[in-house]
Amino acid sequence: MKNQLLLDDCLTAHFAPVPLEELVVRRCDLPHWMRPDLQRGLDTLFAALPEHRFVGGRMRGHDLEFCFADLLEKGTGGVAIAPVVWQDVDIGEDTPVRCVTRGLWLAEREGVRFAILVDVSEGYHRVRARVEIAVAPGDERESFAVRLLQELRASAESGASWRGKVLVIEPPRDEFELAAAGPRVERTVPVRREDIVLRDDTISLIERNTIGFAERADQLVALGLSARKGVLLYGPPGTGKTLIVRWLAGALENYTKLVVTAGHYGLLAETLSIARVLQPAMIVLEDVDLVGGDRSGPWAGPGNVLNMLLNEMDGLPREAQMIFVLTTNRPEVLEPALAARPGRVDQAIEIGLPEEPERRLLVQRYAGRLDVGEKDAAHVAWRIGRVSPAFIKELMRRAAQAMLDRGGIGVVESCDMDAALHDMLAKGGGTAARVLGADSRIGFTADAIG
Repeated sequence: MKNQLLLDDCLTAHFAPVPLEELVVRRCDLPHWMRPDLQRGLDTLFAALPEHRFVGGRMRGHDLEFCFADLLEKGTGGVAIAPVVWQDVDIGEDTPVRCVTRGLWLAEREGVRFAILVDVSEGYHRVRARVEIAVAPGDERESFAVRLLQELRASAESGASWRGKVLVIEPPRDEFELAAAGPRVERTVPVRREDIVLRDDTISLIERNTIGFAERADQLVALGLSARKGVLLYGPPGTGKTLIVRWLAGALENYTKLVVTAGHYGLLAETLSIARVLQPAMIVLEDVDLVGGDRSGPWAGPGNVLNMLLNEMDGLPREAQMIFVLTTNRPEVLEPALAARPGRVDQAIEIGLPEEPERRLLVQRYAGRLDVGEKDAAHVAWRIGRVSPAFIKELMRRAAQAMLDRGGIGVVESCDMDAALHDMLAKGGGTAARVLGADSRIGFTADAIG
């Protein structure tokens, strides 16, 4: 007598009198990151089939895989029934999606008995989710298996769990659980258009080439034109390029946003692959000069990454709804085939240092709950000259600290501004000015230090 029921016993009873060796099996392998939507497809399928049976399996031989071929292998000790293995997958919502890692369903639909097997394990250089459907032979039953597999694949490829969110592709983690490279939802603080302090013509140009373009993408395709766009945002550090990206991420509600930062360019291939599935998509390439430097100059980046990027941006089909937003502090070092090639970068927009009206707005905005009169804000904006928004933000924080040090309550005075500027610049000299984005070469006034 067997000590433990084997899965092939269940299959034998389910498909009787059809011999198991005559079963027809259909299979598809899916990327690891599609598991939440595959699971939702499975849940929907079996919610409508309350009479189904669902079991897990435990491998009793080292050379076995959790697939129908090995489940039916004779003389190996078989695969024993065991608790179902689950894994929670975080999709950036209050509750993660509980995804099966190894499970077998036995059910009947449309008069066809079938079995579905799901196994998540290491494939060739990647973690994959395998789905197999077994039915008895016969044209109608085999056609049913094909339709059912297509139904589950469509659910998995819908990407519904990830669409519209801000995603960062993370590298594989060395854990006991399977954790392949895949998306992580970035929870960002919303940024409104009015939070962006730029010249009106600059912000209008950005909006026209991103949000406005996205609104017309379908119409452009209908006219036989491309729905792909490349926008380069360039300018000194601290001028608000990242803030602009965050604004666009919130404004492009129907677009999935994928962000590639300095530490993630090694996963560019995975990012672009996911973006193609989840389009319409906005792909943000921050500090693109790290990989997009001129191939003939000293700033050349990894050739394979640059070539991949060039090929991907140039080789997308006309109907692909993809907006690439590239940012850099060093536009002069970029590869011309990237930055000076319409079809890859279609619009370059300078995000420069703010003029005096914008500086005045920034002083008041970064004052928080402090009271800064319009006259004082205007004086500070004039005195500091052309500095970055990041400099002004730090200036106001230090002015607030100076106010607190002297026992002030909520009102910043000129002496507080003087103390803040003295700490930031005079004590550190030219080096401090350059680090903080207030160098005379970009318009910083010498009077502010004195």
